[in-house]
Amino acid sequence: MRGLTKMLSRYVGAAIGVGLFLLLLNFSLFIAFGVLCQKSAPETKDRVTLIANGVSRQADGSFAVSDEARRALDERYVWAMQLDEQGNVIWGDRLPEDLPRHYSASDIASFARWYLEDYPVYVWSDGDGLLVLASARSSEWKYAVTTSSFLIQQGIRWVPGVLLLNLLTALLLALLLGWRMYRAAAPLAGGIEQLAEEQPVALPVRGVLGDLSADLNRASQKLRTQRDLLDKRDRTRTEWIAGVSHDIRTPLALVQGSAAQLEEDARLPADARQRAALIRQNSQRMGRLVSDLNLASKLEYEMQPLQKILLRPAALLRTVAAEALNSLPEDAAAQIEVRIPPELGELSIYGDEKLLIRAVENLLRNSLAHNGNTVSIRLSLRRTANACHILVTDNGAGLPADVLARLRTPHQDTLPAHGLGLILVRQIAQAHGGAVLFENLLHGLCVTISLPM
Repeated sequence: MRGLTKMLSRYVGAAIGVGLFLLLLNFSLFIAFGVLCQKSAPETKDRVTLIANGVSRQADGSFAVSDEARRALDERYVWAMQLDEQGNVIWGDRLPEDLPRHYSASDIASFARWYLEDYPVYVWSDGDGLLVLASARSSEWKYAVTTSSFLIQQGIRWVPGVLLLNLLTALLLALLLGWRMYRAAAPLAGGIEQLAEEQPVALPVRGVLGDLSADLNRASQKLRTQRDLLDKRDRTRTEWIAGVSHDIRTPLALVQGSAAQLEEDARLPADARQRAALIRQNSQRMGRLVSDLNLASKLEYEMQPLQKILLRPAALLRTVAAEALNSLPEDAAAQIEVRIPPELGELSIYGDEKLLIRAVENLLRNSLAHNGNTVSIRLSLRRTANACHILVTDNGAGLPADVLARLRTPHQDTLPAHGLGLILVRQIAQAHGGAVLFENLLHGLCVTISLPM
């Protein structure tokens, strides 16, 4: 809903800005138009004076027009005439036939400032009488506008108020339109929030945004159907893996028990007892793989609840190292070393102890299985501002490039056919809100499990 409020405020602000911009633009255009007209057209008084000075009476009584006056006369006026003091026309230029050739004092007083036979006229008094210049009909507007000073004063007082009223009206209309849009979009925004939270959406399909609401309802229904199918598939897959794992444990236990009895039977030949030991070791390995598969499946679909307690990583590493050393064959030359800085001996974090032990054990078994019993492994602990880092480093051959690339993939959509133990390490770290970094060294492999403090 915060997005709609932001949209409404921006809409209203934009409407106000557009109104102010248009007001300023129109005012600027009005000023520019007046200035342009003022510059482009010469003053009427100057033009009439120019023509009057260019029309002169000769000694024989005729009139002559200068070139400059002729250009001004032809450019602006359609006809001209000169009246003597008695009102008679003594000279004319393009004078219409229907115009009188004599005018009384009252006629002159009537047209001197306004119109003569619908022609806008301008007059100029000179030594020969009165010069009359006429513009084309309907080319000019010549009327006197009379108003009182009270009206002008009231206009000056009221104009700012009227402009403010227009601005407030525009703002009110913008708010009204914005509020209507807000009311129409509010259910849509709420539906999008519900969709993001994986909740079912059922919006009313009316109003200007009814089509969008209907589309959102259909999208919600499709997503819900797909989610149900995915949940059912994941649940079925996890239950199937758990069932298979459970069914395999019983025969594996029988195989391990029988192989252990045969391995310890002194009456059997040495080669038979070695084959029994091999059967026992591989059945144990198969049991660990089945257990890893079951746990990886539960972690992948978030069906494995974490039993977090306050634990000490230093003690956990020492315990895992001791158990790994005790399980090594007597003739093995592998070395497992634990290096804990003194200041980190009492460091505590919250985590699932069994899962973290499982992760470190998987790393140890991986180093031993792929590098032989002569590998040297070091378990160490490091701390940064917000995380505790468990490092498992060996001097073996490292990981193949394809396996390293797969382990660095952020999301593993399917359980891998190989490297399940390492994938499980990553899943355990992610379940704790942490991460795992796999790095090939110049001689060996370093795996860093980072857990939040």
